[in-house]
Order: sequence, then C-alpha cells, then structure tokens
Amino acid sequence: MTRHFYYTVLLTMMLNIIINVPMILIGERFNGSLISMVLSVLIGGIFIYLFTIGISKFPNKGLPEIFNNRLPKLVKNIYLAFLGVMWLAAGAFVLISFTYITVLYLNTELKMGYVLAFFLVIVIYGANCYTKSILNVIEIMVLVATPVVFFIVYKAMASKYFYFVHIKRILHYFWQMPNYSSISAATYFFTGYINLAIINRYLETKKVVKFLWILPLIGFVVISFTFFVPIAFLGVKGINDVVFPWVFITDSLRMEYGFIERVLYLMLYIFLLMSLLFSILTWHVGLKLFEGMFFNYNLKPAKKRKFYGYMIFLFFGAVTMTLQTFTNERELFDLIKIWQNIRFPAEGILVVLIFFLSRRQRA
Repeated sequence: MTRHFYYTVLLTMMLNIIINVPMILIGERFNGSLISMVLSVLIGGIFIYLFTIGISKFPNKGLPEIFNNRLPKLVKNIYLAFLGVMWLAAGAFVLISFTYITVLYLNTELKMGYVLAFFLVIVIYGANCYTKSILNVIEIMVLVATPVVFFIVYKAMASKYFYFVHIKRILHYFWQMPNYSSISAATYFFTGYINLAIINRYLETKKVVKFLWILPLIGFVVISFTFFVPIAFLGVKGINDVVFPWVFITDSLRMEYGFIERVLYLMLYIFLLMSLLFSILTWHVGLKLFEGMFFNYNLKPAKKRKFYGYMIFLFFGAVTMTLQTFTNERELFDLIKIWQNIRFPAEGILVVLIFFLSRRQRA
C-alpha cells in the first residue's frame, strides 16, 4: 500500500498542469515566478520530509486520532473543521474550473449548472466510499494518465508553434524577487503528500520515507513544463490573454496518424477523470476530518457515518453550485488565489505541528 502515497502526490502534480496554478504563476511571471518555482522545490521537499517523518511516528492513525488527548477538545474540533473546509474547497475549485473548461471546449450549449451538478453527483458518491477503494482507483488512473501526459508534453514541445525564444525572454526576469502569491501557488504542486492526514491509517508510512527524495525532482520537472511550454507557444505578453493556457495550446495540436485527431480531446478526457478523482480524494479526506470531530474511528458506525457524510456533502455541494452561479472565470481565479494564500501558511503550521507532536511522541 505504500505506493499509493506516491500516486496521490503524482495526481496532484499532474492535475495542476492545467488547473488553477499555471494561471497564478503565469500571471506573476514578471514578479518572481521563476524564483518561486525554484524555492517551491526546496520548501515542498522540506514540507514533504518533515510531515512524512512526523506522521510515520503514529502508525495507522489519521489526524483525528493523533490530535485526541494531545490537543484540547475545543481546539481539536475547530482545527479539524478548518482543515476539512480547506480540503473540501480544494475539490470544489477544481470541479468548478473543469466545468468551465468542459462547457467552453466540449459543448458550449451545455448549461454550466447541469454539468457541475453531474460532476458533484459522481464526486459525492465516490467520496463516501472506502479509502482503500479510492486509493486503488487513483493507482489505476495515474498509471494510465502518466504516459498520456508525457505524450501531450512531447507533442507540444515538438510542435512548429513552440518557440524557444520566448523562454529565453522570460528567463531575463529570473532574478526578480518573488511575491507571496507566486510562492504559495508554486508550492501547491507538492501538496499531495498532505493527504497522509487520513490515508496514513492504511499505509506503512515508514517505508515511504526511503524514496521521498524523488518527489522534489519530479515536481521540478512538472512545474517547469507547466510554466514554460505555454509561454513558448503564446509569448511572454500574449499568454496573459488566456485563462486556461494548456487547454488553449493543445487545441492547436494534431495527431496525424492517431484515431483521435485533436490532442485537445485526449487531454480533456484524461484530465476530466483526474479532476473527478482529485475531488473525490480531497472531499473524502475533508469528510474524514469532519467525522473525527464526532466519531471514534475504531468504532466505525457505518450507517450513521454514511448518513452524516451525505449531509455534509450535500451542504458543500450546494455551496459549490452557488459559488459557480455567482462567479465568472476571473472572479473564481481571484478566489482561488486568496485560498492559495491561506493554504500555504496553514499547511506549514500543520507540518510543524505534526513534526512537533512526533518528537514528543518519541520522547
């Protein structure tokens, strides 16, 4: 089961090639995005190492069990509720973003509300399944999606529209000092490890530590492709006019001898599946954090948990539908940016807290 940890991290990295993070990094390309990407490898690597080492001291325990008897009950419940909302928000933003992409590039006559409602039904059902089932599906999806993503990147870099001169131009801004938004966005590529908050219940996390060094390297490669390839296509200034740059550039790619001529369709269907799985995972983790406020994990009152789970999901599903109704792409992007700015220090505090509690545990 230890391999599932790496699949969840890879899922987050690959999904962020097209969803949300590229828009922030490209929007801040003159304000230190390049340095932010380098710093994110260092910060992400440290966070991954400290959190994984820390939570491995609590074998087969999630955050609710770790916080029991170590934090005051009121503090524990407030903190778990905050973390649960952050996880649920992550999935909601991905669903809304991909709803825009689906309507814009697949069928403009579809009503966004209907598409989002359909996605929510799938996510709500999937997120209320068993954790091991979700991890097994993620494993299959990542194994299928990884070669496809590499193929799409290869097609983009081999295209006649790929101009390396644009990359050389943006490198002139390498020494610009980064701002907070670009750093918080760049570190999100590495944040898949944080799902150990719940899946640590099912993994032998001590075995995970051996190969942690590979994640920052993979993250650096992925974040570099994510940032530089759209700029090579659209130019240093022209890139600013596109909301979803990777979707835009794949629309110009063709598979001359493929049974699917347009690379766009291949990309959209693969990333649609990854978006749904990512949302299922984040909503599942968010639900388990909320459950930790009221239930003892070891007792497992299955029917009661299922009922409360659906109630929580229906509430947040309604919030997600409302958010999509009253925001457009640019306004959603601003909300995501605010959420990212909150997530970064919240993630850092959680990493430090778990590492601190693990030191006391060993003592």
